[in-house]
Amino acid sequence: MKRHIVPWALAVFVILSVLAAGPAPVYGASTTGETAIKDAVKKHIEDHATWPKDRIRVEFLGAMPQAATPSGNANLQVRSRAGEHYIGRTSFAVRFCKGDTFIREETVRVRIEVLTDVVAGTHGIARDHIIGPGDVMVTSKWMDTATTGVLTDAGEAVGKKAAMRLNAGTEITRQMLRSVPVVKKGEVVRVVLESGPMAISTVGLCQEDGGQGDLVRVQNLSSKKIIFARVMAASLVRVDF
Repeated sequence: MKRHIVPWALAVFVILSVLAAGPAPVYGASTTGETAIKDAVKKHIEDHATWPKDRIRVEFLGAMPQAATPSGNANLQVRSRAGEHYIGRTSFAVRFCKGDTFIREETVRVRIEVLTDVVAGTHGIARDHIIGPGDVMVTSKWMDTATTGVLTDAGEAVGKKAAMRLNAGTEITRQMLRSVPVVKKGEVVRVVLESGPMAISTVGLCQEDGGQGDLVRVQNLSSKKIIFARVMAASLVRVDF
């Protein structure tokens, strides 16, 4: 009887030992590391963003995912969301593949900053002051929001009127400026209509103040109709076709 018990006990012991050790590791398995993932995401951003590469700074938020792949490193495919602006806090989908075999997909969160030129006041500027070249300067700043309304060229500010008091160093936006009136409400102006080689000139009465390049309402004194014309110079407006 004892002769039969010993082999069975030995077999049970071997089975329990294998189960306790867990599944056998895949021969040649490796893990795609943090550096490879970051490099892939950075390259995707640099290839698709409209900003120059040397003006992009990427900060990774949270821990990097990893994927174990059999015998060799995984191929990484980075995908962005539809309408991605490549600035500010966002995330990218990273797909881990081995050859044509999809392993899994992970989300990588980042904050993208862009070194942006902005126009700022060199000193305090009073309201209604007409800005000259010495009143503004261009400086660079790391930004993680779109520069909607922020001026990037000092020439866009020169010749405009400050709509409010601006402190030294204030980043100047279009909303802070007003065009200096070239034509004024109630002023008689020459209205030019051009279409190809044909040009017609008439006289109109301005219905509002306007700076150079502004679109203003003008009453045609001949027909009494209100038209829209673009201010070209003092006492001169043009109808756009």
